[in-house]
Amino acid sequence: MKQDAQLMAMIYVDSVEDARAYYVDKLGFTHLMGMLGKDGQLDFCTVSLGGARIMLMRPAEGITGTNATNSKRPVELYMEVAEVDAYHDQLKKQKVKPTSPLTDQWWGDRTFTVQDPFGYQIWFFQNVSEPKLPAGAKIV
Repeated sequence: MKQDAQLMAMIYVDSVEDARAYYVDKLGFTHLMGMLGKDGQLDFCTVSLGGARIMLMRPAEGITGTNATNSKRPVELYMEVAEVDAYHDQLKKQKVKPTSPLTDQWWGDRTFTVQDPFGYQIWFFQNVSEPKLPAGAKIV
């Protein structure tokens, strides 16, 4: 039985407000909902770009390594957009600096990356061709 599925990444950040501002104001995501904690700060919020969603959350007790950083985190997000070139141009107008340029990948996607203020690298892609395996490569 085939199941339709969607995935929502849940990432911990020390400041949900700062992360939300970056995703909404710089990357053009839409704020879907959030919940304030007893201290008046966001405990979490969900942002969306197209059908993709990301939940930005304050760290639960015992979770560390959620502060703003220039270091890359071990988890990356890979997000499909309808027009990767146009989205790339839009982000440059917002003064978002890509961490990798627009590139046609051997697997058929045209990609570029940005890194958010908390170290999460986001790949934006559009499928533009069939895969073209590098010489000697074998798909299994």
